[in-house]
Amino acid sequence: MRSTGLAAGSIIEAKCTRCNDITGHVIVAMVGGEVVKVECRACGSVHKYRPQKKDAPRNAAPSVRKVRAGATRAEAVDVSNSRSEAARKAAATRANQRAARDAEATEVAWKVAMTRNPAENNRKYSMNESYEQGEIIDHPVFGPGEVRAVLRPDKVEVLFQEGLKVLRCVC
Repeated sequence: MRSTGLAAGSIIEAKCTRCNDITGHVIVAMVGGEVVKVECRACGSVHKYRPQKKDAPRNAAPSVRKVRAGATRAEAVDVSNSRSEAARKAAATRANQRAARDAEATEVAWKVAMTRNPAENNRKYSMNESYEQGEIIDHPVFGPGEVRAVLRPDKVEVLFQEGLKVLRCVC
């Protein structure tokens, strides 16, 4: 299948193998102008590109999902929406797990930086001061932090317990 006007990073509709539904995907890999791999925007899974099937002729009977006898209309609608809801829950769970891992890694890096340098050498943070990489500063809001990088012309990247922050300075 030849795809024209598409490039890696473009958004495309495709069938997701995890969601088992047609959802928005980001193109991850292309070979010779053909989409090969995509990443589902709903659940985050990366898989082979599966194009949408051609629309059924208008005279064909629509597909029907089986709903138990005596089900209300609300229950029937809920059955039809369950796949995308499951995909949303799975994506939210993975995002929360990723955020927790990142927060824990930041906390560990901050603790290591604080144990390397004694607290009595901390300088009070001021926008009118210049700082060097590895220096420990004491911010009035974020607390103690280690200067990780000096970003020219007038910023520093500092690792605080809450995470990495970019602060203004005279460099």
